[in-house]
Amino acid sequence: MNRAGEVLRFLREGPGYVSGDLMASRLSISRTAVWKILRHLDRMGYVCEKLKGKGYRLTGAPDLLYPWEVERYLETRILGREIVYKDSVGSTNGVAFDMALAGCREGACVIAETQSAGRGRLRRHWRSPYGKNIYVSSVLKPALHPSEVSPLTFISCLAAFDTLASLGLTPTLKWPNDVLVKGRKICGTLIELSVEPEAVAFVVIGIGLNVNMDDADMDEEIKGKATSLFLETGNRFERARVCGMLLNNLEKYYEVVGGRGVDEVCRLWEERANIRGVSMEIVQTDRVYRGVSEGIGRDGAMLLREEDGKVTRVIAGDVSF
Repeated sequence: MNRAGEVLRFLREGPGYVSGDLMASRLSISRTAVWKILRHLDRMGYVCEKLKGKGYRLTGAPDLLYPWEVERYLETRILGREIVYKDSVGSTNGVAFDMALAGCREGACVIAETQSAGRGRLRRHWRSPYGKNIYVSSVLKPALHPSEVSPLTFISCLAAFDTLASLGLTPTLKWPNDVLVKGRKICGTLIELSVEPEAVAFVVIGIGLNVNMDDADMDEEIKGKATSLFLETGNRFERARVCGMLLNNLEKYYEVVGGRGVDEVCRLWEERANIRGVSMEIVQTDRVYRGVSEGIGRDGAMLLREEDGKVTRVIAGDVSF
């Protein structure tokens, strides 16, 4: 936690007003340094009330994803212990990928208020209105063979699923990387990786979760197809809290990979998705598959029993039911 975060902690924990002298003493910095930090916090959107002879009292905070705000809600061991915050960025996945190439620690995260070039699967554009949603990418370094990495998409979906469920929604999972509420998309995930001949060097897991977005923030092409926590509940959510919950759940499922393997992740995803026996159509660029799901293979592929009785492994595609 940096100095700004430490001062905020004092303001939040202190009963009533907190004196500048007390904060200076506890942080081993000058009273002038505390004053400068408070001025900096003011510019960042925090509101402090000052009372002569008593000190300062925090009366307002912006709904922004500053690292120290997200850290307040983290219960993780590795995820989010290094957070790079961006007001605006092309793509959080792109920044995280470059950080991973440069050798950043496992669990490092990139969080942005908006993206100008956010993308989903098949490089589709991801709508990223400022200060409304969560755009976060995490660097993981799993001890996996490249053939086992695809199910890592499922841990991000499961993390979003659990986060939404704990906030009172009833989410559903759509293969391979979407989370829906009442048939409308509320979360999408994207993994990108660097592999060596027999091992995964690193994986970047990107998650876009719609939190406080409303209809006015949506392009015409996604209206009726997308939703958010706000649209489903009518309530505004503190995004830092939701982001902390999301990272806590992501680490929980990442630990499943390390402890019980990708088979267990696939089983958990299949169980949550309730996919077995469901009739579906999977569209690829040059082919359409139709049949009944027989579940998920350990590589994350959909096992589809087609009309001729043959079970086909489908690696990717757009699903409709």
